[in-house]
Amino acid sequence: MNYLTSYLIAFLNFSEPCLNVNLQDVGNETLFKNETYTRHEAHRKEWVRQVKYAHYLECFISCSTTSTNSMVIGWMEKKTGATTKDQGTSKKIQRVSNFNISQGVNTFDYNQHLNIIATAGVNHHVCLWNPHIVSKPNGVLRGHMASVIQVQFIKSRGQLISFSKDKVLRIWDVQLQVCIQRLAGMFPKGPEVVSTLFFDEERDRSGMERNKMLITFNYQITLMEMKTENRDKIMSHDKPVTAAIYNSVFNQVISVCQAGTLIVWMIDTGQKVKQFNNTHANAEVTCLAQDPTETKLFTGSTDGTVKVWDFNGHCFHTLECAGGQPADVGQILNLKRSVVVVGWTKQITVFPTASFKDFHVQPAEWKGGKEHSEDILCCAFTGPNHLATGSYDGEIVIWNTNSEHISRRLNQRSRRLLSANSQRSVSKASQKSGKSQTSGAEDTNEFGLAIAKLIFLDTRKGNSAGGGANLISGGGNGWVRFWNTSHSKLIGEFVAHQQSGSILMATDKKNRYMATGDVDGVIKVWDISEYCVQASDDVITTAPPMKCQFQAHSDMINTLEMCERNERVLVISASSDCSVAMYDVLGNMIGIFGQEEHWKIEPYNPAEEMVEESESEEEIEESKDYEVEEVVEEDSWEPDERAITDPEGFRINTWDNTLLGKNYQELRVQKRERKQPSTIPDLPYLHWERTGHAPAGPYSSLDTQVIQDFDPPKKPNMSYTETVSQASNLPKLPNLVDTLKQPVPEKEIFPKYILDFEAKMKDYHRRQLSQGNSNNAPGLLGLKGKLGAGMAKSSLQSIGLQLGKQVLNVPSKPTKSVKSMKVRSVSRRTSIVSTEASQAY
Repeated sequence: MNYLTSYLIAFLNFSEPCLNVNLQDVGNETLFKNETYTRHEAHRKEWVRQVKYAHYLECFISCSTTSTNSMVIGWMEKKTGATTKDQGTSKKIQRVSNFNISQGVNTFDYNQHLNIIATAGVNHHVCLWNPHIVSKPNGVLRGHMASVIQVQFIKSRGQLISFSKDKVLRIWDVQLQVCIQRLAGMFPKGPEVVSTLFFDEERDRSGMERNKMLITFNYQITLMEMKTENRDKIMSHDKPVTAAIYNSVFNQVISVCQAGTLIVWMIDTGQKVKQFNNTHANAEVTCLAQDPTETKLFTGSTDGTVKVWDFNGHCFHTLECAGGQPADVGQILNLKRSVVVVGWTKQITVFPTASFKDFHVQPAEWKGGKEHSEDILCCAFTGPNHLATGSYDGEIVIWNTNSEHISRRLNQRSRRLLSANSQRSVSKASQKSGKSQTSGAEDTNEFGLAIAKLIFLDTRKGNSAGGGANLISGGGNGWVRFWNTSHSKLIGEFVAHQQSGSILMATDKKNRYMATGDVDGVIKVWDISEYCVQASDDVITTAPPMKCQFQAHSDMINTLEMCERNERVLVISASSDCSVAMYDVLGNMIGIFGQEEHWKIEPYNPAEEMVEESESEEEIEESKDYEVEEVVEEDSWEPDERAITDPEGFRINTWDNTLLGKNYQELRVQKRERKQPSTIPDLPYLHWERTGHAPAGPYSSLDTQVIQDFDPPKKPNMSYTETVSQASNLPKLPNLVDTLKQPVPEKEIFPKYILDFEAKMKDYHRRQLSQGNSNNAPGLLGLKGKLGAGMAKSSLQSIGLQLGKQVLNVPSKPTKSVKSMKVRSVSRRTSIVSTEASQAY
C-alpha cells in the first residue's frame, strides 16, 4: 500500500478474526457480509509513503514526498454508514485537512496523549503538528544534516526518536523541543534501500520496561537497549572500549575505544601516559594487537584497514584488507614473517612483513584458499608452524603456516557434522555424558555454535601427543571446550556462563588459570592446571574448580587479558561501559584506569587479610555485647516508690534517671566551655594616655606629647556688607575696543635699525628698476641684469652683516678672510661676464 498512487483502506468487523483482503474483493457482499469500507484519494499522481488510522481522532493520516499535500488527514463521518444497492455499507470521508511541507514527508507518527503528529521531513527537519491546525507547526526540531527517514514517539517518557539518512539517531524532549542525546557511528555501513525503526516500551512479565529499539538496514537488524546512566561511575574512555592489551616491555596497558582514541596507562599506578585521537578518522575501531617485540601497535576498524603505529603516535603503514571497501576487521595476529587478519570473510588475509616498504600495503594470496563455509571470527598461533582458525558455524581448522595449507579439522561441534549425523547418535552421546548441559541443547540456537575465542596452551605441547588438551575454544551460549589438535579430538566441554549469548576467555602464561567474561559484565576465574591433562575415552562434561566470581562491569565485556606483576596474577578487562578494570585472580579489585587515586600493586598475603577479618569480627561482637548490656539495664528499671505514695508532689528528674538524659549530659560535659560576654579589660594599649604606659602597637616607637594650650584666633574687624557697597560705587572701565581705535605707530613697535634697513632696501630696489628701464638693448640688458644680480647679492650680504652686527653690538670691522673671499668671488664673476659680453659683440 505504500507505493499506490491513491490508497484504499478496508475495515472489517473486529468481532471476527483479521483476514487478508485483496483490493479487488473489497465491496463484494458475498465474500464479506459485515464489511465496512471507504475510498479516499488523497495524493493524486504521487507515491504514498505511509498510511495510518488514528482511532482516537477517527481519521486516516497519509503522507508523500511532495511539497503540496505532503500530509493529508481524512476525517471520517460520525454517523453510521449508508447502504446502497450498487455498493455495500460504506463510510465516507467527511472533510480533508491538507498540510503543505517543503520537499515532502517520508513518514510520521501520532501521539494521542499529546495530540501531536511528528513528521520526518525530506528537508532535514522534524515538525510537530496539531491535527486541527494546518497553517504552521507547533514546533520544528532542527539538527539533522540529512533527510529524516524515521520518527517514533516514546509515550511513557514524552520523548521522540528520529533517524536520518546519514545514520544519525536523535532523541528529543517534546515539551522542551531540544535534543537530549545523539547517537552516530555505531550503525552498519553501506547504502540502505529500506530502513525501519521500532521502539519497544512495553513491560515484560517481571514488570520491567524493555526499552529496546530495533532498526533494520536492508537484510540486517540492530538491537539497542536503553539503560540508566550512572553519573558516579569511573570511565576510562568517552566511548565503549573495544580492546585492551598488556605490554610487558614498558609495563603498560594500552586501550582503544570505538571512537578511535588510544590511551596508554601505567599498570603499576593506573596513571595515564599518552593519548592518541582519531586513529581511523570517523571509522569505528574494532580490535587492537602488538608485534612480537611489543614495540608497535596494530589497530583494525570497520573501514577495512589495519594501521601500524609506534608508541609516539606515528603511523607507519596502512594495510588495505578489503581492497578499499568497508569490512569489519575482527582480529589481528602477528606471526614471525607475516600478519594475519580475519573477521569479515571466509578466508584468511595475510600481509608478509617483507612487503612493508610503502605506506599502503596490499595483501598477498593465501595459498590454502577458502576452507571455511562461514566467516572466520578468530584465530590463534602456536610454534613452530600451527595456526588455528574458528568460524561462525563452530568449525576449527588447523593450518601449516609454512605451506599455508590445511593440516586437520576439528568439527565435532560444527554445524556441518551435526547436520550429517542423525539425532539418534546425538541423544546417545547426551545420555553417556549424564549431564543436561550437552551440545544437543545448544543446537536450537544458531549462535551457540559460533567460536569467539581460541587459545593454545603452550605449556601443554608435550601432552598433546599423549592425548591431553592443548587448545581451548569458547563462544556462543557460554560453552568452553578443550581440544587435542594432534588427534583432532574433543576432550572436555562445560558451560561457564548460564544463559549467556557469548563469552570471551584468557589464560596466564603458565596456563594455570582461565578467566571468562560474558555480556553481563561477570568474570569467572577457573583453575585449569589439572583439567583435561590426560586422555579420556568420553568427553568430560564436569567443570574445573572455580576460584572466584565477581561483577567487574555493568555492560558487555569486549576483551580479557591476564598478566603477572609483583607476584600477583592480574585480570585486565575492557567493557562497553567505557571502563578498563583490573582485578586479581582472587577477585580483589586493583582499580579502574582513569580514577583519581593511584594504586600500588603489592604481593598479596591471604593470611593478613584473614587476621584483619578476624579483628573486624571481634569488633562487631563487642559492639553486640555492649548493645545487649544496654538492653539489660533498660529491662532492670523499676518505678520509684514516691511516684505511688506522693504522685502530686513527685517530679522525676529526666537528666539523672534516664539513659537519654545521661548521654546528653555526657555530651554537654565533653563540649568546649562557652565564653560569656564581659567588659573590656583595662589594657595598656587602649588607655595608655591615662595610665602613662608605653603604647603597644605599630606606633609604639613614636614620642607623642600633649598639645599645649593656645589663645584662640581673633576674628578680623571687617564688614562684608560695606565692602560690597564700596565696590558698587567704583567707576566703570572702558571697553577694549574703544581704546584701540587709533593704530599704533611703527616707530613705537619696531627698533630704529630695522626701520633703517627697510628704507635702504626700498631705495636700492628703486635704483635697480630705474636702470633696467633706461636701457633697452637685449645684449646689454642681459649683461647688466647678470652683473646687477651679482652686485645685488653682494650688497644684500653686506647689508645683512651690518644688520647682524648692530643687533649684537659688535663694531663693524670685517675680517680679512671675509674681504678676500668677497673680492675673489666678485673678480671671478666679472671675468665670466666680460667674456660673455665679448662673444655677444
